[in-house]
Order: sequence, then structure tokens, then C-alpha cells
Amino acid sequence: MISTGFTVATTPQFDFRATVLSHGWLMPPPFRWDEDSGTLSYLLQTAGGEVLRLAMSDAGSSIQVNLPDCERLEPALEAELRRAVRRIFSLDWDLSAFYRAMRAHEGCEWLEAERRGRILVCPSLWEDLAKVLLTTNCSWSQTINMTSQLCRLGAPHPALPDWQAFPPPQRIAAMPLDELSGAVRAGYRSAYLHELAGRINSGDIDLDRWQALDGEALFKAVKSLKGFGDYAAGTVARMLGHFDRLAIDTACRAMFAARRNDGLKGSVADIKAHYAPFGRWRGLVMWMDIMRHNSS
Repeated sequence: MISTGFTVATTPQFDFRATVLSHGWLMPPPFRWDEDSGTLSYLLQTAGGEVLRLAMSDAGSSIQVNLPDCERLEPALEAELRRAVRRIFSLDWDLSAFYRAMRAHEGCEWLEAERRGRILVCPSLWEDLAKVLLTTNCSWSQTINMTSQLCRLGAPHPALPDWQAFPPPQRIAAMPLDELSGAVRAGYRSAYLHELAGRINSGDIDLDRWQALDGEALFKAVKSLKGFGDYAAGTVARMLGHFDRLAIDTACRAMFAARRNDGLKGSVADIKAHYAPFGRWRGLVMWMDIMRHNSS
């Protein structure tokens, strides 16, 4: 099969590797990160049902996207794939105001110098919501396991049957709840995942409309879902570019103790007080601190 591909232009603010490593989503499927080659791969089921592998790598002022399983790239398909890549790397975020604001805060110079600030997300809000739900009240290893089980319900790669695309909401909604629960083994989260998929599939939830909401409205909409509290709603809001809330979890508490509080456990009030001076950027600064701590 002949491989085809395209490039997606980036800005001087963008750093490929920093963005790949900006979120734990690079670890569970259908993402695969090859550190040696610097290639982030993602298995995508397109709107037309085709399952394609996107192999994405740094090309200087652009992202090179190779499609090893695609012989011919029609314009409509290329447009769909470009949208997916832009969302994965948060390429539509303009970080100019963020960097200007950080110049007023001592110790934040690294954010602009290292071109930090973008967050690796999934090609669809549905996938981000499902994965965030699977991070609640559990360890990261449990999240990876549950997400891997969920992905096994997706369409397989035509030549690599052990690699499946993330299942669309229609697939999850069509499954009996007991079958989904047995497959994913996500405990109480299975019922919430099933309901979420059903509401999206029926049109009761319009995710396109949700992506156009302001931060406050989006937070309220996500929090109205079963299984999504302040942490989960704040996490989803941050992944859509709304940073005025703190999504405080065990990773945040560990980072704050180690980096900001002389090794001592801080309260929620302590964490909020520390990040309050960053105003509307506080959620993004906190997240960048977490990811820097995790990689050190």
C-alpha cells in the first residue's frame, strides 16, 4: 500500500514534543507515542467509517502527518483529518495573551521560553469526556486499563487487529449496559458512560454546541452529567481552552506539596490561594506545573 500524507502549519509558539508530553492522553489507546522516532500515532475512525492511522511528527514550522494505510486522500477526508490534528494539538489556541501575562510573574519565564501552554487532547469531545470520566476516583493505572478495555470495543486497524479506534457513542449506546460493564470493568462509571453515549447519540446533548459555550456555561453543562464533579468539569473546561477554574486532584496535591509547599500537604484553600494571582490563567499554570513535576 502506498502511504500518503500532508502537513499542518504551526506557529512560532508551538513546540511539538512539549505538546505531546503535556497530557497523559498520549499513554492510553488509541494514541501511541514512539519516543525514539518522535512520532505520535493515533488510530482514527473517520465519519465515513474508515479506520486510518495518523503518524504525526515534528517538521519544524509544521506537523508532518503520514497516513500509512491510505492510498488516496480525497479533499473531504483531508479536511476531516486536518481538523482532527488541529484539535489534538490545540493548534487554534493563541497563547500570546498567556505569555504576556506570565512575564509579570517571577518564576514563570519557562512557560514562554519552552513554548508551553498547549494541551494534548483527543480528536473529539466525546472521547475526552469518556476518558475524563474514567479518571475519576481511581489511580492512573486503573484509568489506562479501563480506557484500554473501552478501546477494544472500537473498530480494529485493518492490518493490526490489536489496535482499535475509539468507539463512537453510537456503538456504546447500542450495547446493553451489562455487556458494556463486563467489557470495560469500570464499576459505577459504566452506567454513567452508557448514559452519556445514549444522550449524545439521541441528540439530547449537542457536543458541537458545547464547544462554543463560554467557560462558565461549559463547566455547568459538564457538571450536570452523572459522574462529573468539580474536578472532572474543570478538567474538560481546561481541555477546551477555559482556564479560570482549578481541577484539583491527587496529582495536583502531590505537585503542590513537592514544588510549592516545602513538601507539606496543602489544603484546597492553600492551592487556590497560590494560583489566584494568575487570574483567568490559573488553571493552565497549575496544569503546566503538574506536567513539569511529573516529567522531572
